Amino acid sequence: MPATINDLPYELLSAILQDAAELNIQQGPNYTYGLSQAPEPLQDAPMQRVVRGQLSPDTLRWTAAENIRQVRRQWHDWAAEYALENLYISRWRGSERWMQSRTLDTIKTNPSSIAVYRDPYHSLRKTLQLFEANPALASCVRRIWFDGYYGAETNAMIFSILRRCSSIDYLTLPWTALRYGDENDWSRLLGRNAEGRSISSLELLAVDLKQSHISNAANQVDKKPLNSPRVNFSGLKRLKIFGHSNFMPLTDDDLIAISHTAANLREIHITGTASVTIDGIEALADSSDETLEILEHSPLTADGFERPDPTSLRSQKDHLCRKILRCPRLRNLSFSLPTLCEDLFSDASVKWSGEMQIRTSTICGRHPLSLKTSPKAQIQFWRILDRARSLMKSREKKGVDLDIEIFVDNWIFEPRRLLVHGNLDSSILISQGTWPPEMSPSSKGPYGQTGLYGKDEGPYQSVSEALFRDGLEKQYVRF
Repeated sequence: MPATINDLPYELLSAILQDAAELNIQQGPNYTYGLSQAPEPLQDAPMQRVVRGQLSPDTLRWTAAENIRQVRRQWHDWAAEYALENLYISRWRGSERWMQSRTLDTIKTNPSSIAVYRDPYHSLRKTLQLFEANPALASCVRRIWFDGYYGAETNAMIFSILRRCSSIDYLTLPWTALRYGDENDWSRLLGRNAEGRSISSLELLAVDLKQSHISNAANQVDKKPLNSPRVNFSGLKRLKIFGHSNFMPLTDDDLIAISHTAANLREIHITGTASVTIDGIEALADSSDETLEILEHSPLTADGFERPDPTSLRSQKDHLCRKILRCPRLRNLSFSLPTLCEDLFSDASVKWSGEMQIRTSTICGRHPLSLKTSPKAQIQFWRILDRARSLMKSREKKGVDLDIEIFVDNWIFEPRRLLVHGNLDSSILISQGTWPPEMSPSSKGPYGQTGLYGKDEGPYQSVSEALFRDGLEKQYVRF
């Protein structure tokens, strides 16, 4: 029998220390506090102490493990791994004012304050200094997220930090890292390092930048690391690109360059961007067709919905419905397709499960047919819904729950329940209140109208497919 807690097997000791740290988080402070408003000189303004924001998880873990670190070396090493496993390094934003007093009592008599300036890159600089002085701490990091650092200078600091983190699996970077990082930076992240270890998950987040940042000559640099054969994405399992930018955005050329070596991706998420078309998505899916399990593509602009993807010569030549079926491990799909046909739901051997969302407005063919103008396309669309229902029943017989939704412009079709969701206000007005004779409130909208960030106002309603077809014939509704 162990004489002390330190004689226990390491797995059991680790579980005990983790429980203790979690209890410290629950019982300790989780929020920062401030004043309801900043007092200006010579102004009489009532103030109250208010909650400013929640502490980040990594800050909570570091504080919770503080006492544990001081017990003995073994506990110190465990606490470092626990506290630094996930790091979120964010650029400081906002403006603060500090009271010109050490106590809150003086607020009633002398409400004066001074503006506070903080280095917006303070967290980044301090993290780099910490890891330079303590390499063992840097090796504890498994997941790291850099938020708000878009310039060439800060990206250089980011890669300096990453060079010291030898155990990273999950990495979230600004999209500019693909411009400012050189081939050495990226090849090191992707496996050309002393440990031969590659990150398994890469997220690139994009935002619009101010004109002052864009016009800064120091930021107008593109080192083109993707052109180097040393930058190999074969060890990457998950790729996520989110957001759009007005400065050096990620494009199809970037995704196609990545696809040359990214042959083992299990997850592809490309959402909220207007600079990537179906060509880039297709290149990634083709290169990882044997391993791909999750595929998500939701464009930012209406190009991805009213025209499910901007027209391209390449996508017109390929039939993507059959290409998707070539991914034998694919199980989750949320996709915007240029065209759609029955082939997509014709293979009962697929492994799809959970919720599946398809967005389109055109039917496949030698000459694609628009659902808005072609009665023939509409007839084919009803057959597509029937095929979707057959596939869901086939998967259900195998004990797998599959729920398919098809988004066509302003409408959401739910084949399982034979329902169509959308905004029927104009239809009611056109029919002078005679159509639809029956409708129900819908919980699907209005997010489903476009899937974009700018949503239309007002609730959605739902009607049966039969009623919707009747409304089409009477021209009360249209695709």
